[in-house]
Amino acid sequence: MRRMAGLPKYAAMAVAFWIVSTAVPADDLTGAKVFLCSTATVSACSDDGECTSGLAWNLNIPQFIEVDLAKKVLSTTEASGENRSTPIKNLERENGLIILQGAENGRAFSWVITEETGVATVSVAKDGQGVVVFGACTPIPGR
Repeated sequence: MRRMAGLPKYAAMAVAFWIVSTAVPADDLTGAKVFLCSTATVSACSDDGECTSGLAWNLNIPQFIEVDLAKKVLSTTEASGENRSTPIKNLERENGLIILQGAENGRAFSWVITEETGVATVSVAKDGQGVVVFGACTPIPGR
């Protein structure tokens, strides 16, 4: 079995990234340019069929991710002390969805966020491993 610990560590940043289960309350992101996403649950699988699920912070994935659509960047919050960020290479807003994609350090990430509810689903993939993160997003007041 491949070691799963390495993927969530980098997935958090490559994705980094979080986001949303329909059971998690979120907020309307319509028109928002900067918002905060909170991670909820995570499932990580390897190509040998081994999977693990749990809370994001138990798998070294940040609890909060700031999404800045204007700057096209995902980053950990200043209060986390983690100082991690990754660029968003593709950004689309269509049919009530915010779609973010990118790649960094051999990992590809994709986010799908429903604007009306703030509910998000994030996936991160690298050779032989994949992670799905569910969470919720809310606008950052004044930004």
